[in-house]
Amino acid sequence: MPQGKLEAAKALALHKGADAIIVDLELSPNQLRNMEEFVELPTLDRPGVILEIFYQHARSKEAKTQVELARLQYILPRLAHLWNHFERQRGGGVGNRGMGETQIEVDRRLVKRRMQMLEKRLKEIESERITQRAGRKEVLKVALVGYTNAGKSTLLNALTHSKVLAEDKLFATLDPSIRMLSPDSHPPVVAVDTVGFVSRLPHGLVASFRSTLEEVAEADLLVHVVDGSSETASEELKVTEEVLADLGVADRPKMVVVNKVDLIEKGPDGLLRKNQLRVIAPGALLLSALDLEEVKKLRTRIMDHFKERLTTYEVLIPYAESRMEALIHEHGSVDLKRHHEKGTFIKVRMDEAWARKLGLEKFST
Repeated sequence: MPQGKLEAAKALALHKGADAIIVDLELSPNQLRNMEEFVELPTLDRPGVILEIFYQHARSKEAKTQVELARLQYILPRLAHLWNHFERQRGGGVGNRGMGETQIEVDRRLVKRRMQMLEKRLKEIESERITQRAGRKEVLKVALVGYTNAGKSTLLNALTHSKVLAEDKLFATLDPSIRMLSPDSHPPVVAVDTVGFVSRLPHGLVASFRSTLEEVAEADLLVHVVDGSSETASEELKVTEEVLADLGVADRPKMVVVNKVDLIEKGPDGLLRKNQLRVIAPGALLLSALDLEEVKKLRTRIMDHFKERLTTYEVLIPYAESRMEALIHEHGSVDLKRHHEKGTFIKVRMDEAWARKLGLEKFST
């Protein structure tokens, strides 16, 4: 950063009585140290701020482990900078580093040892998650995706009549939350709330999104939630689309939902703003997650999407195959059923994968 800008930042911080300076960039350890020594205030770069927010919101064992590992990866090359800051606070001065150098080496060994332990723990957690996912393969999955603070958790609560933590904060959700959307449909449908995306996510933090990214990659339908009240809604929509492309799911079936229209309608240019949003997100459903009637329309649209992808089968099940008839009722939506001399005629709508698994072609009429 040019010295003129550093001087301006220092003067502004002094004028405002700031306790720290935040830089909306990723700084190298040397840049961070040099800037902090110049402005004489604690200095955080973009990855440091995001890490602290992640740390405050991690709740599950996996999220806490991932965030701690990411923090240590961030801290390791910056230990000398942190020790210099500690020495200045003690009044030792930048030049008084003799004992600090020895302590830095000790700290590096401790940090590396802790990182190895956390990596081992994450592998164990990942194995547990794979086992849990195997038990959910017989359900359809809807993943709510979008920029951070778009209102996904509130929308999930309304869709599923559940109580997932919903706060007006960045990254209030770090762990994927899975709730049943339609237990009685065939197959059942679950909805997944995911961590909010953010522009320029530091590379070292990508692992903290691992469980969410895997849930998105396995989803049968994506519901892209956009904060309609945000002045940067267009940019936030673009960031989410870029992340989805990076995950290789850009061509996955998707619905776009513009949330928080209640906040838009309260403004003086509410109608104009809604029309602008229709241009930004053509075909999107505009709603407020707080309006249950509007949420009901979204739920119907989601279920209609899955009904349309079901294939109709007409089968004749011999009376001796009563177990097969029960499986058809369990995994399909029966439209017609008649008893004949040779067995039961059934007209059923079913997912193709399940029809193959049950071997319905053997009973086709």
